[in-house]
This record gives sequence, C-alpha cells and structure tokens, in this order.
Amino acid sequence: MIEFDIILDKVGHCGPYQMFLVFFLYLLGIPAGLHNIASVFFAASVPYRCHVPPLDDRSLYPNLTESEILNYTTPYIDDEYNGCKRYGYNLSSCQAPNLSCVNKDASPIKCDNGYHFETSVFSYTTNMQWSLVCDRKLLGAIATSLFFAGMWAGAIIFGNLADYIGRRNTMLVSSIGCVISGISVAFAPWFWLFVVLRFFVAAFSHASYLIMFVYVVEITGKKRTISGVHVHTSFAIGYIMNSLVAYLLRDWRYFYLVITLTQTPYFLIYFLIPDSPRWHFSNGRDAKGKKISEKFAKHNRRLITEKDWDEAQVSKTDERLLNRTYTSLDLFKTKKMRLITFNCMFQWLVISMVYYGLSLNAGALAGNIFVNNAVNGLMEIMAYFIVQLTMDRFGRRNLLIAFMELQGLACIFSTVFTEVAGDNQALQAVGVAFAFIGKVGVGGTFGVIFNYTAELYPTVIRGNALGVGSMAARVGSIASPYIILLQDYISWLPTTIFGVLSIAAGILATFFPETMKRTMPQTIPEAEFFYKKKHAKRDKNAQLTVELADD
Repeated sequence: MIEFDIILDKVGHCGPYQMFLVFFLYLLGIPAGLHNIASVFFAASVPYRCHVPPLDDRSLYPNLTESEILNYTTPYIDDEYNGCKRYGYNLSSCQAPNLSCVNKDASPIKCDNGYHFETSVFSYTTNMQWSLVCDRKLLGAIATSLFFAGMWAGAIIFGNLADYIGRRNTMLVSSIGCVISGISVAFAPWFWLFVVLRFFVAAFSHASYLIMFVYVVEITGKKRTISGVHVHTSFAIGYIMNSLVAYLLRDWRYFYLVITLTQTPYFLIYFLIPDSPRWHFSNGRDAKGKKISEKFAKHNRRLITEKDWDEAQVSKTDERLLNRTYTSLDLFKTKKMRLITFNCMFQWLVISMVYYGLSLNAGALAGNIFVNNAVNGLMEIMAYFIVQLTMDRFGRRNLLIAFMELQGLACIFSTVFTEVAGDNQALQAVGVAFAFIGKVGVGGTFGVIFNYTAELYPTVIRGNALGVGSMAARVGSIASPYIILLQDYISWLPTTIFGVLSIAAGILATFFPETMKRTMPQTIPEAEFFYKKKHAKRDKNAQLTVELADD
C-alpha cells in the first residue's frame, strides 16, 4: 500500500491539475448553499390578515384601501394588528358599497375564510400556498427541521457509501438524486409531499457537498487548508445567489426550479474527474491509485520514479489495518479517539445551530431581506479568507477557539442592543451589526471545523468522521427553527442560547490536539499515536502496534 502524501511531494500538492479539478468541483458547493438557505425566501414571512370577503373584492369595494380593510376587520392588540383574528361580525351582511356591517365591538374570532397575504415583495410563497401562519406556523418549523434531518441522513448514508464505492461515484449518485427530488419539490401539490421531497433534496445536496470536500482535501495534501476552506466559499456564493434568484423570481416554484438546476453541471464534470488516489490506496487498490497518480504527474509535468514508489510503500502492519472494513462505530472504539469524537460532535452541533439560527433569521433583521441575506453571505466569505490567511499561522485549535468566542459574544451583544433599542434606529443598527459580526464568527468556525475534523482522523474513517460530525451538526440545525420560534414568546432567548453554547464550545475546543503542518494519519493506530504524542511527527516506517481497544 502507498502513502499518498509522499507521492504528492513528487507531483505537487496543488499543481495545475489539482487546481483544475478543485475549481470544477467547487461548483457543487453552489447548489448546496442555495438549497440550505432557500427557505429564507420561499418561506419568507410577509404581513397577513384574515381574508374577508366581500371587503377584499376590489370590484365591489374599489376605493377601499388595505389600511382601511385592516382597520375595519382586524383587532389591534399590544400595539399591533393580530393577523390571526378578525372582528366576529357577519361578513355576508356586507352589501357594497355600504359598510354598515362593520362592527369593531364584535368579539374577535379566528380567521374563518383563510388568509390575505401582502404580495408587494413576494408574489407566492409556501406560507401563502399552505397557510403556514398562526396555528399552522409550527408546520413551517417542522418542514425546516425535517430538511435538516435529511442532511443528517445524507451525511451518514453517503459518508459510508463514499468510503465503499468512492468519492466520484457518490457525488454522481447524489447529484442525480438532488436534481430529481428538487424538480419534484417545485411541482409538489401537497404540503407533506413537499416536506418529504425536501428531505430527499437535503440528503442528496448535502452528500454531494460533503463528499466534494473530502475529495478536495484528499487530493491537495499540504495545501488542504486553502482548498478546504474555499469549499465553503463556493457554498457562500450559493448563499448570496439566493438573493439574486429570489429577487428576480418572486414565485417560490420558479425560484426552486432554478436553484435545483444549478446541480446539473456535475453531469459533465463527472467525466473529467478521476477518483481519489488516496481513497484507492487506503482501500488496497494500489494499481488503480498508481494509474491516477501518474495522470496527476503527467498533467503537472512531473515524473514519479520507481524509487518514489518504493519510498511511499507503507509497512505491512499499516497495510493490514488499512485493508479492514471500517464503520462509524470505529470512531468510538479507542479511548483518545472517542473523546475527540464527542468533542467534535459538540462543536459541529453548536456551529450548525448558530449558523442556521442566524441565517434563517435574516428576514427578522431590520432592513431589506435580499440585502441582509447577501451581506450574511459576504460576511462568510470574509471569514473564510481570514481563515485562509491565519490557519497555518495560528493553528486550527486557536482559530476555532477565537471564532467560537467571537460568535458567542457577538450574539450576546446583539441581543442586548436589540432589546434596549426600542424605536432607536441607531441602537437597532448596532444590534444588526453585531449579528453580522456573529456571522463572521460562525462562518470562521465552519471554515475551520471541516478542515480540522478531516485532519484529526485517519484516511480509513475520514469520510465516516465527517459524516458523524455532520450528523451532530444536523441535531443543531434541526433545533434551530424551534429555537427561533421562541422569540415569539421571549424575544431575547434564542440569541442568548446561541451565545452561551458558543462560549462553552470554545472552552471545550482547548482540549483538541493541534494538527497544523502534521501529516494526516492513515490508520487508527497512527491517529491514537498522534493524540498521545501531540507534537511528535509521524515516522512512516514505524511499526505501530497500538491496540484497537481502550488503554
């Protein structure tokens, strides 16, 4: 079996051929970003009230303004109109153009003729189609949480599949599934069918994104910091594109159809992409791995000699361990790795909870929803460039701690300024600014945690590790829409939860080993050896005999 990092020393860790592959694979990050944040627009919160025929009939009451209808029909409670109720007088007694039927002393009742939505910003949303407001508002949160549950399922299923059939084929399967399920979503006539189809979209789109990250990191070796971080930049580009597509297409069905079709370029890219040589070597398929490595060398104008192959040959002990079949359970079988895994899972959970909590709440911020979403995406991209410039200088652990504490403190300060602002626009702006700073923090933690997790685990279970990390992240993302709903009852509670958990995660991150400028391990014993000897460089010729059991 071959140590691929040594071969990369010969052919280049990020030569022209890898740059070519990475650039095209980044295109898979765009649909992932589009789908993940799409609900900000297709389920956007717009003003609504009860539908009140015949007063809503412009042919009968052509001179009746929206504000007058609201005043005549909707109770004004706690300094705002309650769109879930109307005055309970008999609407059928209204005879145009007479308004003598209006009785604002009548007891309020729930909307009995459906709802009237404002369409000045969005012409048609899922909230409008299925009346996901008032007593049905929880259904919208359920739909969002089940989307994240789909990401959970995709991470586990396709994380294991990628270690079995390879990265390239897994990305193809997931891309096909994403396009089919995404187009179906755009034509779904029933709410629960929409929810089920979105579950599958999440599973497939997240799988292609996750496995693309694994592939990019595996083929770029010592340049994995830059290549891995900018996987998330491609995601953030999709995030920003949501604003453009939603601005141009205000009907959610056309919007969803367009964002789904952004996955189709991979069907052409597939024929240009070889499978990961590292994956072939780690599964004992040296001949295939060598053939692809020679292709890397040819396109990078390098040469791999027989001496290079001999130097890259690993020990028989390592080879025996690499040829084993591994599952996600192997992440918990050894003492050090088990502790690392639990800590990683908590980091992923908190990061994802805060990330989607801040992202999906963009519509609640003061200002324009299209601009706020785009600024959020730009804050992410800025964070990723900060990560690129600092990760190899200050280390993964220190950067994770710093970004985690930044996002935690920003959430708390945003809460404080928002709560005390009242009608003071200056203080409101400060609160929004801290929310954007929090987005920089959580973007940075996402940029670090993917790379950090990939480097903490050996090749044989790296896909599984990222899958389990992503699974833990889905627990956080599934919880985020319900935590956001708490602001309807206690306005300061959601961002306080985000802030406190972020600070706690930053403290726990101090227990990780540093992986900066360390060769990625290939076997579980090598990883255990590294956890114990945090600052020791790996000797590829060492006969590691660490037992695959607890100390």
